Amino acid sequence: MYGLTLVAKVTLISIGMYHAIVYFFPLAGTQSTYGVTHNQGHSRHSIPNIPVGNAECWPASDNEPADIDHTPMVCKFKNLCYSNILHTFFILRSGGTETVFLKDVHITPLKGIIDNFLPHWLSPDDDVMIYRHRHRYFQTGHYIMFSRIAGSNIAHDIHDVLLPMFYTYNFTGLVEPAHTLFLINDKSGFGGTEDLYRIFSSDAVVDGYLEFSLLPDDAAICYEEVLVGFSKSPIWYDWGVGRIPEKPLNETILTSDHVRGFTSYAKERFGISEICDPVPYGILLTRKMNRKILNSNDLQTTLSRELGMEITELSMEFNSISEIIRKVSCARFAIGMHGAILILTMFLSPGAPLVEMFPYAINPDNQRLFQSMIQLPGMGIEYATWKNMDESKSTIAPKLASAAGFLKLRKTERDDILGRSEVPPKICCNDVEQSYRMYHDTIVDIPAIVDIVKRTIR
Repeated sequence: MYGLTLVAKVTLISIGMYHAIVYFFPLAGTQSTYGVTHNQGHSRHSIPNIPVGNAECWPASDNEPADIDHTPMVCKFKNLCYSNILHTFFILRSGGTETVFLKDVHITPLKGIIDNFLPHWLSPDDDVMIYRHRHRYFQTGHYIMFSRIAGSNIAHDIHDVLLPMFYTYNFTGLVEPAHTLFLINDKSGFGGTEDLYRIFSSDAVVDGYLEFSLLPDDAAICYEEVLVGFSKSPIWYDWGVGRIPEKPLNETILTSDHVRGFTSYAKERFGISEICDPVPYGILLTRKMNRKILNSNDLQTTLSRELGMEITELSMEFNSISEIIRKVSCARFAIGMHGAILILTMFLSPGAPLVEMFPYAINPDNQRLFQSMIQLPGMGIEYATWKNMDESKSTIAPKLASAAGFLKLRKTERDDILGRSEVPPKICCNDVEQSYRMYHDTIVDIPAIVDIVKRTIR
């Protein structure tokens, strides 16, 4: 129904320093150097000359506007090369041939992620970029290159990359399958989200950061075929990067059908059954580094006693993504402190509510990523919030206050923050006041939360 065999053939490549197999290999006509493994059927070899390339672009989906200068595009590059000398991509055009390139094309779902990706077009006599590359390699295979607005954050991974990719290359059927994902401009790796990326792969993850860093400094590597760009149609939230405070988008085509298609595919790839145990249970989603629920054990025990069901605590730190998805999929309800892990409540069954908790001074109306997801047409999931209104129930470790930048502020600035009972709407992404309040741990009001949960699961 959703073209799952298409994505099942995808292989991933990332730029973290993790999970790549490094080995020595000789390249004919050059010094031996390092390389990283690619999926079966891909090969790398030295070449005497950099090959001529070309590019073509088209709208990322049928739902995109017709204005070519503002339309999210998918672009396919033949023989796209990367220079380790200037640390940029380039394409060699044939001599005497004028190649027209759409330099203003938006090739990502969120404007600003990799708008600067567009490669340079070079003439064969451009010795700066061509003849200074003493080591020249050609990598066979088909790739999808992308970047991220935030690394190692599962909410961004799903919202910004995986769901748009799933929509673009499955629902629209624009391109052929069997592409290798290639993460650029990112050293953060996947952290705990690698397993989620791997389900879109039939082969092992390849580390793209290693791909370039282990090549000689004077190397150029060219890729047989590269796709760049996703549709922004399934995006439902504006992070407000450098423009306006974050908020749900006024217009999105995303519905429960799109979300359920994505979640069904993920569960299939993880081997998670659609059949649930009839014994009811609830889920408590927690964090272990910051924004902790300091009385989570008492909350878990009280919820279990008052509701007459088991309450399972899950966290990104101690549970795999597949385990979280499996448990959330069959849960009677989910409750958790605001944080990236709540993106996995998209796997809740219709009728299973979500209760989102917020630290002191954080206004739920200004943090609506999960609310707007749960309330998409057809999701059938009730949503409720609890906010800590008692500052005495809120605390922060000194090292986290320092990490937020709070301790570096002048005393008058710190006093201003401490004097406010609510963080005003902020522009993403490094606001000190926002981070300081978000890093606080909370002693939650258990009776109030139990009452909210009881009302939502009636």
